[in-house]
Amino acid sequence: MDILSQFFTSPVMQESLPPALLISVVTSSMSVMVLAHRLSFLTVGVSHASLAGLGLAVTLSLPLLPTATVTALLITLLLANIPKKQGITDDAGIGMLFAGSMALGVVLISTASRYEVDLFGLLFGNILTISSSEMQWLLLVGALILGSMVMLARGWWSIAFDPTTAAAAGLPVPTMRMLLYGVTGLTVVMCVKLAGIVLTTGLLVLPAACAWFWGRSLAGLWSLSVIFSLTGTLIGLIISYHKDWPSGATVVMALCCIFIISWGAAWLKQRVQKHSEQG
Repeated sequence: MDILSQFFTSPVMQESLPPALLISVVTSSMSVMVLAHRLSFLTVGVSHASLAGLGLAVTLSLPLLPTATVTALLITLLLANIPKKQGITDDAGIGMLFAGSMALGVVLISTASRYEVDLFGLLFGNILTISSSEMQWLLLVGALILGSMVMLARGWWSIAFDPTTAAAAGLPVPTMRMLLYGVTGLTVVMCVKLAGIVLTTGLLVLPAACAWFWGRSLAGLWSLSVIFSLTGTLIGLIISYHKDWPSGATVVMALCCIFIISWGAAWLKQRVQKHSEQG
């Protein structure tokens, strides 16, 4: 109880907790679509490619998150328009843009003074250093992402499992898929402050992966994903505060533990049901 009391009364955590929970809700909502559309590798590529935007921001003294957001969005839209008919697959395109953009980011950041950039924070996240302007940007982007989810979630869900029927029903499948890529790119940038470039995929995959053991409907998966993500974020931040561990890595570790527990509980439930049916 003393640890919880210290955590919730800490001025630093009182400032860091709202943006962390906001990021948790937004990323867990998109997590359902990332898994349904098998976009996990896309999140890896875009998160690493966003290093180019961060490098531009550091080199040109531009706002960090807005510059990274624009860069990630452009990269994501490029990936959505890869000329597949010429033999370039999605994974090949992601690999090329991932490597090229990250190389550009490394070169740009290497030219900056080590006092101008928190490289560890960029790579692994540091929610404790968020500024008021960055919080405003997160609120704006988060509202845009959640608004897109509310309006387009049903269509994205249909396209994920039966794009032919969705197209026959009149849904503009290519346009909606491009919008999905763009919103996923925006969500990746939101993760940078909490989990950094390296660990972003954990926030965009693990919540829905935990929920997938227990739900199958869109509403059920969405709700469970948000609950699991909020739980993992709170546990991770409390542990990181108590142990003085990196916040982003601890949150992702907490989500991994929740995934293992969910997996084990689902397996145990299946075994019990099978045993009862045989009995």
